[in-house]
Amino acid sequence: MNTETIATILIILGFFIIFPLFWSIIVFLISRLGGWGSMAESYTHHEPHAAECFPLQSAILRLSSSYRNVVKICADEEGVYFSVMFLFRPGHPPFFVPWGEISGIKKNYFLYNVVDLRFQRTSNLPFRVYQRTADKLVAVANGRWTYEE
Repeated sequence: MNTETIATILIILGFFIIFPLFWSIIVFLISRLGGWGSMAESYTHHEPHAAECFPLQSAILRLSSSYRNVVKICADEEGVYFSVMFLFRPGHPPFFVPWGEISGIKKNYFLYNVVDLRFQRTSNLPFRVYQRTADKLVAVANGRWTYEE
């Protein structure tokens, strides 16, 4: 093997090691800055039982951390389960919030109607979802939860 071939192999191997590491660090920092990590620390991972799931949802956390079409939201009679796609999982463990610990207020966020969800244990951290997503949660809650207009 000549030096150019060895250099090419090292560059390719370096990419497959460095890029995933860099990606994981960036995604982890977004989790910490946005608040997802704090929410997941406060609420344990609990798989919902007979849940209705809504994949590819969007959410906006503090510091405008936007999770566009990467959030999976599942709801059952006990509460709501939040997770993100596998590629965004570093620093973003799934978490479950009981209905009784969720409040919501409808707001305008730029040009969109959103519902600002607040969880009791992390009440200083906003978790904004589009109103259409919140309406799906209201339907699944079946009287257990709704948001303020």
